[in-house]
Amino acid sequence: MSVIFPFQLPTTGVFSFCNCISSTERYQLLADTDVQRARVRDVLKRAKRSNIQDMLEVVKTIEDYIPYVFTIKEGLEAGDLLLDAEIVTSWRLSLTAPHLHLVENQRVQVPTIYFEISMTLLTYALSLLSLGEETYQIGQSEEKWKQATAHLLSAQAVLTYLSTHPLQLGSAPPLDLHPSTLTPIIKLISGSVHLLVVYKSLSSTTSTSKPPPASLMSRISIYGLEQFSAALSLLSAPFQYDALQSWLQDAKSYATAVAQRYMAVERESKGDVGSAIAFCVAARAEVKGGTAAEILKHSSKFLHKKPSMSGSSSSSSSGGGAKQKDGIQVNIRALRSELEDLEKSYRTQNDRVAFQKIPDVKEIKRNWPSGREVVAPRREWVPPKSLIDWDSAEDVVEESSHEVKIGYSGQGQYY
Repeated sequence: MSVIFPFQLPTTGVFSFCNCISSTERYQLLADTDVQRARVRDVLKRAKRSNIQDMLEVVKTIEDYIPYVFTIKEGLEAGDLLLDAEIVTSWRLSLTAPHLHLVENQRVQVPTIYFEISMTLLTYALSLLSLGEETYQIGQSEEKWKQATAHLLSAQAVLTYLSTHPLQLGSAPPLDLHPSTLTPIIKLISGSVHLLVVYKSLSSTTSTSKPPPASLMSRISIYGLEQFSAALSLLSAPFQYDALQSWLQDAKSYATAVAQRYMAVERESKGDVGSAIAFCVAARAEVKGGTAAEILKHSSKFLHKKPSMSGSSSSSSSGGGAKQKDGIQVNIRALRSELEDLEKSYRTQNDRVAFQKIPDVKEIKRNWPSGREVVAPRREWVPPKSLIDWDSAEDVVEESSHEVKIGYSGQGQYY
């Protein structure tokens, strides 16, 4: 089962701040920053080449580096650090570059520390998304649901910061950092956190816990549908590669069908069995790829197999979308099977007891409720406090073995 698209992580080339900035007083800061950056480069390189990745290690390594690079930026802005040469870092873009496996994408170089910061934050956000998926795949306990949601919301907060606080990257920033690229991902995350709520509700139907009201879940599903639709419509031309579009289309279909599934349950509970059957027919048409009329014609030919809500998928954060697309397809197949069983039960009830007319599918679609947001975005991500008080030129934290005792938004919110 899939909750988020598997965005590839950027990678970066070798770079040393000590080669660009000379400072006898702050040499240790520069050297420590180089060490932290080298760790980021190494972990991203390993993540790209490994089939099974420890995304927690990736996230924590980037988090360790972020306070250092922001401290360097503030030192340059305060005039306490002086450049001997331009800071030119190289990053291999992953969002808008051509996704051809035969040729590796070229690295992009921009001569400013703001490019380094922006790409670091983008990579941080994408790794948090991968960690959210990984956490969800590990287990479906209450704690895991909360952790997966927290990772997705943290990533959304970082991307919101990037899109609303464009750093000094010139008149033509790389497309990966442009708001037109980041906004669809932010919308996608909004849909995904509500998809998690839906998954949790469906899992509760097989447990002893009481499931949430169907009327509420239908509106939550519709909100997810609205967010996936918005993300799809906002994709700019350089960002429209097939895997992402396909994943979003599948997510839309799933959210539409599951919303109608909940509306069917709600109508049946109120005695409106005819409408419940119509919603099942519409939902099955959504996930089967046919029209409602075709589904209605062949609705007696059910596959009598028990639905499975525990499909698994491989969560490869560095790779394309094929595996993750299979993940969302697992959800769709399970829902399709459940809808067939649900419709069969309602038709039996209607044939033996209710004897109600089944309304036209177009008619029931006119009465859809509005979507409801139940997981609000977090407050915008806040950059970490500088490791050095540049105004007084005094250290504000103690450094020991390259570890920083500092708290900032998002740090340490894993397990």
